[in-house]
Parts: sequence; structure tokens; C-alpha cells
Amino acid sequence: MVSVPSAGKIQHHISAIASGFFGDWLEARGNGLAISMTVLANGMALEVLNPQPEAPGATLCLSIHGLMELESVWDLPGTAGEHYGSQLAEALGDTTDLKLRFNSGRPIYRNGQELAELLEQMVANWPVPVQRIILLGHSMGGLMIRSACYYGSAKGHDWVGKQLDCVYIGSPHDGSWLAIGAHKAAETLNRVPRDYLKVVGEVIDLRSEGIRNLSRGEVFEPDMEEQPLIAHARHYIISGLIVKGEKHPVNIWFGDALVQQPSARGARREGWVLNGTASFPGVDHIRLAHHPLVGGQLQEWLV
Repeated sequence: MVSVPSAGKIQHHISAIASGFFGDWLEARGNGLAISMTVLANGMALEVLNPQPEAPGATLCLSIHGLMELESVWDLPGTAGEHYGSQLAEALGDTTDLKLRFNSGRPIYRNGQELAELLEQMVANWPVPVQRIILLGHSMGGLMIRSACYYGSAKGHDWVGKQLDCVYIGSPHDGSWLAIGAHKAAETLNRVPRDYLKVVGEVIDLRSEGIRNLSRGEVFEPDMEEQPLIAHARHYIISGLIVKGEKHPVNIWFGDALVQQPSARGARREGWVLNGTASFPGVDHIRLAHHPLVGGQLQEWLV
């Protein structure tokens, strides 16, 4: 029998896509399609001021999805909802795996600020003392980790001082070539003295602030100087490539299909000290969020 997606799941996916494209606009107008930032445990929303997970652990592992995605992007194919976080929780013990759902169309720095506050509240009210926090970010989710760590550190949040592991999976630290291309296409068409081409340019330019931030890997407030990775945390980077041959021209031009490898590694960022990097030729951008090889690498680094 063919499995048919439920109306609820379809609505969630529509909301995720709409939020990615127009999330800032939807939020400003109080539209119900604008997704609120929510922490999920076993698919159920947690109240961060009074979190009551089934088995609270001293280690929290939070998985943060990317642009126009839902938390289900982490689920490994052919499993009953198994994902990197659940695998790490089982291997580590005394660990609670969590997922984040958020409006990916908002400016990344605003999501980073909200995530920092959410973590501070949740850790302060967690049923047992939190000793370690593992943050897994896919694509835009990795940029949010950088943002949240900076704002949490700047505000003296307690959670930032825990044993902290940050994993950036296919994150466009130097921008996404696709987002950059959309930005340049809109600029070019808007300069053309033909009304119908200007309309096309204006339609392309109807991008959320979240998408615009991806064009340059922006994670801080406008006009703010670049901030380094927080020094006491451990930082790991995972990148993918479309074709298995690492030196193949397709990989050089397109990386994992959305993010080129130098951008995923933050090649233009100065002073980065990384605890580990790994590349997976033949694993594209989306599959980086749910691939057995990536899961194995996380086990090697974090367990």
C-alpha cells in the first residue's frame, strides 16, 4: 500500500517552504505560516521554562535544520526516525537528543539571538545539571550556531560556558553560490531598461532576509565586524561533494550542489581553529543531514 502524507505533515512542509522564502514578511504580518522557534523531544514540543523530557540527560544534543527544511531532514532513510542525535545519545549515554524548528526566512542574526536566549532558559530550567552541549547544524543551521554562540557569549550566558561541541554540516560560511547567483541576477535584471525584465528581477529579489544572508554567510547584525569562533568550544566542519571523484570539475564548481567546499570550510574566515574537518565525495547537500558516513564521522569525533 502506498503511504500518503498526512494533511498535518503537508501543512508543516508548506510552512517551512513559505517561511524560507518570505518568513520575515510573514512574521511581520502575524501570518500563521510563520514558524515559531520550538525545541522538540521525540517529536513533541518542550516548554523551555519547564522542560520535562522523558529521560533528561546531563548532555544535550540539539540538531538545527537549514533553509526551508523541517526537523525531519535529519531522519535516516529506512529507520523509524533514527538520526544523528539519537545515535549519539545512545552511544554517549545520559544524553537527551533534541531538534529545533524555526523560521528560516528571518535574518540569521535574529534567529541566533533567539536561539541563544532559548538555550539559556532551557539549560537553567533543565531537570538535571547540564554538563555538555552538542550543537549540530545543517546548512543555515550551522550559521545559526555561530551566531548564537557569539550572542550568548556577549551576554554572559551560562550555557556557552558548558563543554560545547559545534558541528557545521554543509554550512555556507562564505556564502552559497546559488544565493549569490540569485542576488547578481536580480541586480542585473533590475538595471535592464525593459519593464518585463525588471518585473522578473523584482520577483527574484523577493527573497527573505534569511536567503539574502546566505549570499555572504552573514550571521551578525548589519555593519558589524566579523567575530571569531568562540575559543573554548570544539569546532568541526563537514562538507559534501556531488561526484565521488574529489577533483572532478563538477565538485570544484558546485561543491555539494548548493555549497562549494571552500565556503563550507570557511576558507575566507581568518583565525579559525578547527578540531576536525571531513569531506564526503558523492554525498550531496541534503543527504549530508542523513547519511551513514556522516553519522560515523560524528561518532568518531564526539563519542
